[in-house]
Amino acid sequence: MNRIELSAKLSALEVPKRFSIRMEQYPTDVRTAIELLSFADSLGRISGRDLADFGCGNGILGIGAALLGARSVDMYDIDGSMTAVCETNIKRTGVSGCSAYLEDFFDVDKKYDTVIANPPFGIQSSFNIRALIIKLEKVADTFFFIYKSNSQSKSIADECGLSVREIGDIPIPNLSKFHRKRKVDIPVCVIYKAEVK
Repeated sequence: MNRIELSAKLSALEVPKRFSIRMEQYPTDVRTAIELLSFADSLGRISGRDLADFGCGNGILGIGAALLGARSVDMYDIDGSMTAVCETNIKRTGVSGCSAYLEDFFDVDKKYDTVIANPPFGIQSSFNIRALIIKLEKVADTFFFIYKSNSQSKSIADECGLSVREIGDIPIPNLSKFHRKRKVDIPVCVIYKAEVK
């Protein structure tokens, strides 16, 4: 599936009607999802692989991976409204081998070939990127996650022996009354562990 076809499929996914600022929920935009997925796929880490999507939201990353040929995709979120939308999107796209689970990804003990994620950035929450990395290394040899691009996150990635790939800005829409702008663009990167071919 080429990027144009993938973009059309992912653009048609239902987006949740409400988001929790406290949990730093925000929709992953199609361009950012395609950047992560295309990069992981170019390294041979999606097609034919068993994947997990941690903090799946509406399922854009996991469903995108299924559309790119993943053998199976387990999608996890701690918010039941998110997993409900994810299940709707799985049915809507007709992808096979995908399941959505209402479970904290820190509680997952199953092993995967690859994990993909767009976790909280720790801007409005106390999300711990180091704890995420430790968890990812326990469940997969290969992983890719979107994170805010700054010197601190790059330093943490370097300390953990991970690689960083810049992918531009992610648009965060106005999701709360205290937001003054219609959207804010946050520079993001993909932090990953995968051998480059």
